[in-house]
Amino acid sequence: MIKKYFPLLRVSHYVKNFYIFLPLFFSGEILNHDKFLKSLPVFFAFCFAASSIYIFNDLMDIDYDRQHPIKRNRPIPSGKISKPEAYILAAILLAIAVAIGFGISNQVLLVVLAYYILNIFYSIKLKNFALIDVTIISIGFDLRVIAGGLATGILVSKWLMIMVFLLSMFQALSKRMDDLYLMLKDADKQVRRSIHGYSIEFLQIVLSMLTGVMLVCYIMYIISPEILNRLGEYSYFTTLFVLLGLLRYLQITFVKKTSGSPVKILVNDRFIQLSILCWLISFAFLIYIK
Repeated sequence: MIKKYFPLLRVSHYVKNFYIFLPLFFSGEILNHDKFLKSLPVFFAFCFAASSIYIFNDLMDIDYDRQHPIKRNRPIPSGKISKPEAYILAAILLAIAVAIGFGISNQVLLVVLAYYILNIFYSIKLKNFALIDVTIISIGFDLRVIAGGLATGILVSKWLMIMVFLLSMFQALSKRMDDLYLMLKDADKQVRRSIHGYSIEFLQIVLSMLTGVMLVCYIMYIISPEILNRLGEYSYFTTLFVLLGLLRYLQITFVKKTSGSPVKILVNDRFIQLSILCWLISFAFLIYIK
């Protein structure tokens, strides 16, 4: 009986909440047992809050999802779960997220609530406006990083905030590219309303621009005096894996035209997985072993 509710939670999307651990990783404190344990409740708070938001968003998008080739199979648009059941589950998940946030600190609770409220407005109306939609998504990732920093008492670097914002916007815009490809294949298929504010040409330009800006930001971060003193002069070698990961993402989006969900790409594409793994290993070596 419980299994029918599980797809509503979007557990595969919980990978997005690992951004909460970035302040720990970049500060060199990821092996600090006490601080890691302080981050874990924040991770679960955002998982429950995100699941509640996904359910609410599905409730708002029933008519559109029923005409989507993939989303129409989701529990709510397919009729497997009723609206009242979905609303009750969303409320329970929100209550758990709020309780966890309250148990950590008032500051973390405020960030969790800000994330939730922002995404509720997104689900109700703001997702229908081009550029505003991807901006809200990107702010949500920054809020995850802020919450992780607050829970552990780590000051979050401005470079980290900028890079997280740009990367999440890059991923959101590539998803809009996928929606455009879907619409071009079948004009009768319903897609998100904001897609009419985008075009293939526009997104190609913006994604290319964001790639360059992200690389510049990362290079400025990695060669900053603070990082050079902490990681050493060879830290710039990690830029190679960042570049390869971004280029692969562009290749999937522009050449293969099968971008889809960023989570699906992360889960399924071996090249990007290897790029991220090599980056993590090299960065971890510089922080923890060198």
